Amino acid sequence: MTALLSSPDGQWILRRPPVTAISATANNLGREYRVLSALAGADVPVPQALAFADAEEVDGRSVLVMSAVSGSPLTDSWPAGWPSSAGIRDVGFVTVDALAALHRVDVDAVGLANFGRPVNYLERQVRRWRGQYERNRVRDLPQFGFLGRWLEANRPEETAPAIVHGDFHLDNCLIEPGPPVRVSAIIDWELATIGDPLVDLGLLLALWGPERATPIAMPKVQALTRVPGAPSRGELAGRYATLTGRPTTALRWYMVLALFKLAAIVEGAYARFVNGLADDPWAESLGEDVPRLLADAALHVV
Repeated sequence: MTALLSSPDGQWILRRPPVTAISATANNLGREYRVLSALAGADVPVPQALAFADAEEVDGRSVLVMSAVSGSPLTDSWPAGWPSSAGIRDVGFVTVDALAALHRVDVDAVGLANFGRPVNYLERQVRRWRGQYERNRVRDLPQFGFLGRWLEANRPEETAPAIVHGDFHLDNCLIEPGPPVRVSAIIDWELATIGDPLVDLGLLLALWGPERATPIAMPKVQALTRVPGAPSRGELAGRYATLTGRPTTALRWYMVLALFKLAAIVEGAYARFVNGLADDPWAESLGEDVPRLLADAALHVV
């Protein structure tokens, strides 16, 4: 749950986890508070973390309060009142710039050296998300097994560890139209850790551009990246490589992992609907998104 708090003194954002979580690690607001606090002095656009109370201190669900930041998340349409000069091309480039800035942060300097377990990070990612699908299993989706085996057989050598956002895509960036266009804040840090940062680039690119299955999965997350004038995946990857010095030759693997992970998370949300823990139309519609995400992933394997 995310709510805007307003008073004559200002505005703040309050976040709380749902009553029934998708997984044991979902909606970990304690991790979000820690990483936002650590990045307060870094050259990365983030909200200011103001207060945190864990579940034992309140009513069984943690509470995070942060500053309200101007800007809009971009989904399937331009926000009302935006100038035409704030095009998707500029948005794509500043989004990659913000991601590169995050991945350049010295984890020791900001006190996050023990924030995650970077050794064998990619190996654990495949095992973790396949396991989450199995735990939440409400139907047979053979592509999970196929893609899991492909990911294990083709796993690249890990790049140097850095801060990983864990859910980095256009909808988790607040954009100011300017001019100039800029990312005012990266939001939703519950899955942040220390590991191979190319997993973030893999998700951004997997949800970017026209080279995907039809009909499109989760259109509100990625529809704007298909409009004319959007930078290509290659342009975004090249810009990232220039800014970070990291290799991008294995991006196909990271995009498959990103879609595999997202499908496992979304299937967990759909399982809540099937099991009677969520009854809204959105939760029901997720049942169609998971096969489409897996089909997208399979396109990168063939």
